This record gives sequence, C-alpha cells and structure tokens, in this order.
Amino acid sequence: MSLYFTTLFLLLTIEMVMLFIFVLPLPFRIRRGIFSTYNQLTAKQQIKTIIFITGCLVGLLFIDSWKRSQIHVSLYHHDNSGAMGSSAVTPIQALASRAYNQRNMYISGFILYFSICIPTVMSIVKRLVKYHGLINEQKKQKLTKTSSKAEKASKEAANYAKLQEELKKKQISLEGLQKQVKNLEKYFDEKNQPGNLAAAEAVKKGN
Repeated sequence: MSLYFTTLFLLLTIEMVMLFIFVLPLPFRIRRGIFSTYNQLTAKQQIKTIIFITGCLVGLLFIDSWKRSQIHVSLYHHDNSGAMGSSAVTPIQALASRAYNQRNMYISGFILYFSICIPTVMSIVKRLVKYHGLINEQKKQKLTKTSSKAEKASKEAANYAKLQEELKKKQISLEGLQKQVKNLEKYFDEKNQPGNLAAAEAVKKGN
C-alpha cells in the first residue's frame, strides 16, 4: 500500500507544481512556451485517454474512501454491572483503517480539485497570451507607422531643402536679370534723350 500512497502523493505533487508554475507572473515568451507545450500535450489522444482513465480511477477511489471513512466509531462504555451496552468496542485496527481512508479521501479529493483548476487556469493563461500578443502587434504597428512617418518627414525635409536651394538659385538669377533689365532701360533712356538724339543726327550728317 505504500507504493499506492506514493503514487497518489506524487500525482498530487505534480499537479501542485504545475499549478504553481502556471500562476507565476512569468515573462511573455516563457508563458507562451508553457502554454504551447500544454496545448501540444493535451491535444494528443493518448494523453487525453491517460488523463481520463486516471481521473476515473481517482474518482472511484474518492467515493470508496469517503464511504469507508463514514464508518461509525464508538467508544468502549463499561457500566456498573459489567455488561456491555449497545455501543460496541471499536478496535485500534478500525480506527487506523478509518484514518487511512480519510487520508486517501483528502488526497484523491485534492487531486480531482487540482485537475479541475489546471484547465481553468490554462484558459485564463490562454486569454492572457492572446491579449498580450495583440498588444505587442499593435505596438509593432505603431512603431512601423511612426518609423514610416519619420521616413516621410525626413524625405519631405530633404525635398524642402532642395526646393529652398533651387528657389535661392532662381532668386539670384532673377536678381541678375532684373539688374540687366535696369541697365538696358537706363541705356535706352540715355540714348532716347533729346540732346543725345541731336548729337547723333549731327554725327550722321557730318558723315
């Protein structure tokens, strides 16, 4: 029976360790790895069969231990006449058997309880992994948008600088043209003055 009790206690310890690991505030990558491993294992038909058979055996053990632990234990009563009453004498073996059955009932009950808690916790972990993944994707999208906006802004700034340089060059060329136009206007104005016209006609007649 020691091997039997060791197997039950080992199963209970494994479930407690699993549940403790699942509820730890682990990083996202580790939690996602644990969840993916759990899904891969529980998706196999052999693992499902083993879990189902183990649960049935532990459930039967729980019911049997509960029934056996409900045995009425009465104490020894001795009256003055020395005759025994309706209450029977309970031997030490009966008390030991009752304690043994109570122990098995508690262990099997906790095993069943943790077998229900683990899938419940993993459903919560699944939601956490899902929402954390969505948040990370949104952050990546925001980063890509900001990086694309920064690239566009840098390109626009470069284009703006080029346009400013071209505008300065055109302004310089325009100023040069304006100076040339002013000089030509000045020259034609000087030529078109009356004194200059008479001198030019006299020069033509002398020739």
